[in-house]
Amino acid sequence: MRIGDLSLSDCCVDHNLSVREITRMFDQHPDWPGVILTSSGQFVGMLSRQRCFEILGKPFGVDVFSNKTVLEFHNTYGTYNLLLDANTPVPDAVKQALGRDGNQAYEPIVVRQGERRYSLLKVHDLLLAQSDLLENLYSEVQQLSVIDPLTNLNNRRGFFEAAQQEINAFHANHGDLSALMIDIDNFKITNDIYGHFVGDQVLCAVAEEFKKALRQTDLLGRFGGEEFIALLPNTSLETAYRIADRLRIKVEELVVYVNGYQVSVTISIGVCHIQDAHGSLDALLSQADQAMYWAKASGRNQVIVWDQQLAYNIRKRKNELAKPGDSTSGSALSVLRIDAARIYDETIEGWAKALEMRDKETEGHAKRVEKMTLALARRCGIEEKDLVDIRRGALLHDIGKIAVPDPILFKPSSLDDEEWKIMRKHPTYAFELLSPITFLQNCIDIPYCHHEHWDGSGYPRGLKGEDIPLAARIFTIIDVWDALCTDRCYRPAWGMDEARKYILEQSGKILDPHITPIFLQMLDEAQGMMGTGSTCPGRVIK
Repeated sequence: MRIGDLSLSDCCVDHNLSVREITRMFDQHPDWPGVILTSSGQFVGMLSRQRCFEILGKPFGVDVFSNKTVLEFHNTYGTYNLLLDANTPVPDAVKQALGRDGNQAYEPIVVRQGERRYSLLKVHDLLLAQSDLLENLYSEVQQLSVIDPLTNLNNRRGFFEAAQQEINAFHANHGDLSALMIDIDNFKITNDIYGHFVGDQVLCAVAEEFKKALRQTDLLGRFGGEEFIALLPNTSLETAYRIADRLRIKVEELVVYVNGYQVSVTISIGVCHIQDAHGSLDALLSQADQAMYWAKASGRNQVIVWDQQLAYNIRKRKNELAKPGDSTSGSALSVLRIDAARIYDETIEGWAKALEMRDKETEGHAKRVEKMTLALARRCGIEEKDLVDIRRGALLHDIGKIAVPDPILFKPSSLDDEEWKIMRKHPTYAFELLSPITFLQNCIDIPYCHHEHWDGSGYPRGLKGEDIPLAARIFTIIDVWDALCTDRCYRPAWGMDEARKYILEQSGKILDPHITPIFLQMLDEAQGMMGTGSTCPGRVIK
């Protein structure tokens, strides 16, 4: 049997073939919408091209699945036997076999007669039983090959197929055509903090905002990951900019409520007009993409239009990064190091902000303790070159709390013994999270050790005295001080005198007795700058 130019029997493969061999088949046969798995001539399951590459495209997907059999791969993401009575008519069995619910995989058909179970249909019986149903199946698989299953937008393939038609219409009518390249800012941080399920819901919510804001004549697609693309027919550059900025504002105002979280994101958008791309679709999308990356590099949450000035700026930047014949020049490496450091710090600040978005009670805490910790570290003789790691450690001191369950983390009353056991694991969680990251390995002391006490009564390791890293001993004083001076759900903020008295009482117990006087002197100087009063002066310490 043939549907169009495709012989469905050609798509049958043995279930013992490796995933690597299946992907080669897909490369050799771009017209195949998927494969039908057989075992000794019997139908075992179906695997679409889209689903195969979607799974392999996930982190470590190729490493995990390449050497597995296609049946193991098929079964990994969930399949279910379709159990039928032996007297079920074959047409009814075929209809049920080809029916699906959401993203559920195709089920093999199993017949039951008393206690005995066995395969009901051989694959060719199934394929030949109902040609009209198979035609519907083929259309569905074709549809899946061009639609992103998460957002229901065009995927990359679907977008380019439709976009080429718009390009042809532009050349025929000589009208306007603009493109938008859109990327969600710091989306990896959203996934890291909240998990990929929440991240997927955010992607869907953002996609819905795009669909509501764009016209029916506009072409919208998910380009990959957190990147989207839009083609706007009959749209001038000025109008495209206004549309893009409207999208940006809509997303900025969006709050996604999922799993008890309130998640907000922003987007960066690049805009390009077809005339600037000389009528080429590839150039149009490439230039919109470069404008989008320029928007991200220059602050995010903004719209940048591709024009001659931007083209000049990009060429100039490339020349700074690499001179002809000397790709490792000192100036280029210097710029690269600066860019890398900026990206690292923006990522860390994004993590800290995401943590505060989970717990509104601690809003501003990370930035306050960062500034005070650096001020105290300088007074303790820490060299400037080491302050970078102390700053990062201060910002990330509570990063381990992302692994603490919300009912414990946000409990308004006292924790019981079992809950405290879980809460006290957050420094260990921080160590496990940060230690594999090379550029963060030198800032682990504060997240890992800021709950260690001078007298050895702290956690997680019960370190004592100068066995506690100096950075952590400095930070602990700042962390305690800021906690005392901040309103909490279980008590109001303390006044200056009360907080100062507590710091003195804990010197030699929780706090390093050598650092405490230095800290108190710093407070006195800050208090002098503010004048007399009872307010804690942490915010004016530089």
